[in-house]
Amino acid sequence: MNVRLQNQLNMVGACLNVANSKDYQPIWSGKPPAAFGTEMTALQTNHDALTAKAAAADSATGGGGDAKAAAETALEDAAYLVARALAFHFKKIGDLDRLGKVDLSKSEIVKLRTQALVDKATAIRDLGNAALKEEGAPDRGVTADSVTGLTDAITAFSAVMNTPRGQIVNRSALLREVETDVAALVEQVSDMDDLALQFGGTADGDRFVEAWKRARIIVDTGSGHGNGTPAPTPTPAATAKK
Repeated sequence: MNVRLQNQLNMVGACLNVANSKDYQPIWSGKPPAAFGTEMTALQTNHDALTAKAAAADSATGGGGDAKAAAETALEDAAYLVARALAFHFKKIGDLDRLGKVDLSKSEIVKLRTQALVDKATAIRDLGNAALKEEGAPDRGVTADSVTGLTDAITAFSAVMNTPRGQIVNRSALLREVETDVAALVEQVSDMDDLALQFGGTADGDRFVEAWKRARIIVDTGSGHGNGTPAPTPTPAATAKK
């Protein structure tokens, strides 16, 4: 979530903290205008849901990519291991045709991407399965365990090789929803300004109204001031209502 949206969400959170504090909750809870209490309940629910959605959007990056990278490395290693064992075996028995299909360096395997890597690894696996019962193959490293390990690596990588794309699409959709929801939340708080003002008229009520107005100031946490103190920028709703 970008800084602007986070700042707006922080503002809503600040309003909730003020209203729900032990100093100010008695001023409005169960008191007219009753609509303020109803809006507070809805605001809290919407804020909690939006915070969870924003966290989901942020976590939609990286995880899928990390899983793919790990599975890709495991597949490259397994394919190279079986390929070199097969290359040694085919060279010993003079099978130049099959030798040409597996005589690969590690860099040649690593440069393959997604489906090309799966296709090459599958071809190596199939040659490995066919060679398992050939004389001398197990002693040269062509074993059931190594071929099974390659099969497992192919399966694992195939399951996640498109995950980053899906995660990016999912994150984009979530961020669009977050932006829309934040705008609705800010509008909801703005509508509550008129209700909050009605609690004034007493010393305690006036303090609550002033605290609510201060909470409505959006603080720019990305301003980068040298003294570490963000510059506050009032929202239009906060400055327009006196």
